[in-house]
Amino acid sequence: MRSLLTRALGWSATLVGVLLVLGAGVLLVESARSRAAAADRHEVTTVAAVLSVTTDPDAVRSALARTAAGAEGRLAVHLPDGSTIGSGRGSVSSSGEGLTPVSTVDGRRAVVEVSTPAPVVTAGLVARLAALVAVAALAVVGAVALGRRVLAPVMRAVRTLADTAEEIAHGDGKVRIKADGPPELTALAAAINAAADRTERLLAKEREMIADVSHRLRTPLTALRLDADAIGAGPVADRIRSAVTALEHDVDRIIESLHPVATAAEPGSCDVAEVVKARMGFWSAHAEDQGRPCEVDLPFEPTPVLLSADALGAVVDALLENVFHHTPPRTPVTVAVVKHAGWVTLVVEDGGPGIADPERALHRGASGGGSTGLGLDIARAAAEATGGTIHVERGRLGGARIRMRFGEAHSHHAPASPRAWRLWRGRA
Repeated sequence: MRSLLTRALGWSATLVGVLLVLGAGVLLVESARSRAAAADRHEVTTVAAVLSVTTDPDAVRSALARTAAGAEGRLAVHLPDGSTIGSGRGSVSSSGEGLTPVSTVDGRRAVVEVSTPAPVVTAGLVARLAALVAVAALAVVGAVALGRRVLAPVMRAVRTLADTAEEIAHGDGKVRIKADGPPELTALAAAINAAADRTERLLAKEREMIADVSHRLRTPLTALRLDADAIGAGPVADRIRSAVTALEHDVDRIIESLHPVATAAEPGSCDVAEVVKARMGFWSAHAEDQGRPCEVDLPFEPTPVLLSADALGAVVDALLENVFHHTPPRTPVTVAVVKHAGWVTLVVEDGGPGIADPERALHRGASGGGSTGLGLDIARAAAEATGGTIHVERGRLGGARIRMRFGEAHSHHAPASPRAWRLWRGRA
């Protein structure tokens, strides 16, 4: 791009310089021609002044010798008696080209002849033309240099635009263009940045969808694994357990292959207690199969939050799946929903070994213990989408306690009938 602009500037400046040199050259030649003609006329006038005083051949010959035209043999005087002094054409008429009739001292007529015009192309004219060409060449070089300097910000902006666009094209989606230059380039940079932002959002949404769908598969997989464990020994049970294990590994690889992305909560609203009640109907059955004490406490009043039932159900499943996957059978688990001071709190607690690094566990892809780390990240994003928080603590049962606070949604519905209940199943 830089060489192309340099060539364009060079050709443009050269064309302008040639036109200026040609125009100035014509003017110089015309000026030299006018000066030569004026010099010849002046010398004719000088000789005429001598003839007005005397027609003595020696005096006239001396006057001719003192003129440049006479010294060059281009000047002659035709006296009234028919004689010629200097270089001339012999007999002439007063109307011939280069002939000037003059009056002599005795009133008769003589003719001063300039046989050939003074030369126009002289050493001085050549020197002036050469100086003009040199100045024009310097002007072309200066114009190209000045043009490059003026276009330098544009070239930097174009280079920045090209380099950043290439980085974006090679997969660096975090890079954005910062172009300073003409409004057109700035607008182009803004358009490319907007396209890159939109592409990044679409890719993030796609990864998020794949990751969340993959994680939601973990819930039915857990149920299948528990059912397979309940079958007992035998070739059929072994095949089922092997298939479930392979499927779990495939789902884990899908989750781990995804880049960390921000999770956005789905739009909608739901009642936390109702969603927890519905999901615990599933998980309490598996708790009973494992001999796992399971306690659920729900409030009497509605607990509305700005999350869809599917999104909140995925949170409940993710938290319970973590409990069932990372704690041994017969380990107790409790789930409680509390409404207080504009917040709805969901607490999931178990009697397992707990979480060694609670802060690290809240980041997607960063959990330990063979987990993908996606479950707690889904829970964190859901809580933060309502303006709430999530905390990983040591609970009263001795294991991990996940405490999520959701911002309560304003509801104008009448309070529902009492729905608090406590369920214990499979007590050892």
